Amino acid sequence: MVDVIPSPSVIVRRGRVEELDQLEEVYRQAYRGLEEYADTTTFRIRNYLNWLYSGEPEGFFVAEVAGRVVGFVSIHAQWWDKRLGETGEIHEICVHPDWKGKGVGRRLIEAAIAYAWQRGRRYVSLWVGERNWHARRWYRSLGFEECGVQLGEWVRMVKPLEEAQGQ
Repeated sequence: MVDVIPSPSVIVRRGRVEELDQLEEVYRQAYRGLEEYADTTTFRIRNYLNWLYSGEPEGFFVAEVAGRVVGFVSIHAQWWDKRLGETGEIHEICVHPDWKGKGVGRRLIEAAIAYAWQRGRRYVSLWVGERNWHARRWYRSLGFEECGVQLGEWVRMVKPLEEAQGQ
């Protein structure tokens, strides 16, 4: 007989500003090995996290397990893109390495997509590091497409939301 250890349930909910310490730790751990794309000082990380949250608090979601934040996503639903018009712009998604591959990132992306869809957006867009091959493959698996736009080391990806309704 094989003992099955139940996995703690993941709760996706809106983030809170008082979770800054946990968010900073998730950010640092998620970017380990990808520092070329990350802020690395406490001052810059905290400023960035505050900017993400204060820009649109309703679009800041966290994944929580047993009272601990293990991931987060930030989306601004009224972002302007000159090619797309108003879009839901995912500015950041981070998942603690201990929780990667367990559906946490997918749940966070689904929350962001639903948020944008409910606000009438037809697209969700994001920028991803050019050499972050794992993330690029993962976004493609979720229906994002590289749209041929590049800004330095960043690649633009877009997902039409008509395809996302069932998520």
